[in-house]
Amino acid sequence: MDGFTESDRLLHRCFREFWPLLMLAGTVFGVLTACSGRYGFHRDEFYIRESGRHLAWGYPDHPPLSPLLARLADELAPDSLMALRLPATLAAAVTIVLVGLTAKEFGGDRRAQFFASAIAASSVLVLASGHVLSTATLDVAFGTALVFLVARLVRTGDRRLWAVAGVVLGVGLLNRVFLAVYAVIVFAAVVAVGPRDRLRSWWLPIGVGLAAAIAAPTVVWQARNGWPQWQMATEISADNSRWELMVYQLVIVGPLLLPVWVAGLWWLLKRPATRSFGVAFLALLGLLLITSGQQHYLFAAYPPLLAAAGVAASQWIGGGARRLRVLVAGTVVAVSAAIAAVFSLPILPVSVLADTPVVGVNGEVGEQIGWPEMGRTVAEVVDRLPAGLRAETVVMADNYGQAGAIAEFGPGFYGQTTPFPPVYSGHQAYGWWGPPPERYTTAVVMGTDAPSIVPPWAEQACGRLTEVAVVHNDYGIENQENGTRVFLCQDLTTSWADLWPSIRRIGPADLPEP
Repeated sequence: MDGFTESDRLLHRCFREFWPLLMLAGTVFGVLTACSGRYGFHRDEFYIRESGRHLAWGYPDHPPLSPLLARLADELAPDSLMALRLPATLAAAVTIVLVGLTAKEFGGDRRAQFFASAIAASSVLVLASGHVLSTATLDVAFGTALVFLVARLVRTGDRRLWAVAGVVLGVGLLNRVFLAVYAVIVFAAVVAVGPRDRLRSWWLPIGVGLAAAIAAPTVVWQARNGWPQWQMATEISADNSRWELMVYQLVIVGPLLLPVWVAGLWWLLKRPATRSFGVAFLALLGLLLITSGQQHYLFAAYPPLLAAAGVAASQWIGGGARRLRVLVAGTVVAVSAAIAAVFSLPILPVSVLADTPVVGVNGEVGEQIGWPEMGRTVAEVVDRLPAGLRAETVVMADNYGQAGAIAEFGPGFYGQTTPFPPVYSGHQAYGWWGPPPERYTTAVVMGTDAPSIVPPWAEQACGRLTEVAVVHNDYGIENQENGTRVFLCQDLTTSWADLWPSIRRIGPADLPEP
């Protein structure tokens, strides 16, 4: 008797077999955790966190899971970036392990599994999404889990996995509805190119039913509120460029790894058992090109390519001159990881960032800088107002990033004993949370990122509209809010209730050109 139970032995065997994948995932988890507190909140994180403070089954542009996780983080560790980003960090680690396990289902040996996980760990896809909590972050993990389950089902023929896949899909839909599009495309690809025999089971409709039941509350919310997410998709489509969508694909995995993931796509397409994943990737890419979808909508379709790329790389290494090929493959992955880290994570000191191409290549890095300065600028404007005027003043932000930043940082720079003015916005879910009370007759109005500079409603409804400040960040980073103008709106000619329909809007953070 060795004193170990059967479950102990099973865990030991699993660890012994998969420890390289766990090591990679743990390394990335540590890097992401160490980087969590650098720079600052991303504009989307302000919004996700505020959504968590208004918990509902749905919002005009996302389901409730990410806001719920943000709410839990806010309750456990208020204002902690590390806590807020922990779900994203865990999702990145899980994605790395699942990509390696998917390579195993594709027939890859331990070396193939390790290379697949290493390719995922060194990609912008995992590093960038694992650094910021957003719906896209968790979408990668749910998409990878779905791919792993379908790949395992195809290999083993265990049709009970349709039920497990249904649960994963249902929970994933509570995070992001677009996952359903990818799931439908994968299903259609299996119907089109096989293996069709895996579809002949009662477990498939059971899985579909489970997914529908889990996602039903957020679907009902959308239906009751006029399907605002469909409107959001339309606005995004009108704002996107197909050319940018194609160029962005070079960045998602990394330009050095372009031949690798293309080899993975080719590997999938050549084999009947895996062809459906390659066809699904091409079909989703084609759909996004037709509809002008956002660049990150393709994220969920990449994991099978990365898993197959690991298998292809392993086979290439085994083809001769093994030591040289291992050196070449390892160098490519390591250099790609270093480049991806610099362009995805807050590695560089913020003081030198303006002198590098990082923000120009990845604008999301710049969206984590300058928010305290915005709060300080607005607080200084409010401080200068006469006491009587301050009591009837509200802040009207143009977008959810501004609203979140001013509410977060404004009170800390505010020099009065009276409460800091409440912050409102008509952008996205903020529009659902209502207009200011009518007792507020003065507004500090944040400018837009559009050519008009001043929100149209303010030009029409403010008896006096005066520019009072300009927002600049302390590091000269040219992001969306650097140079935002601040106005003082007095003598409103219309009630907030009547103004609100013209203030509310769904769409990108910047106003569309007239």
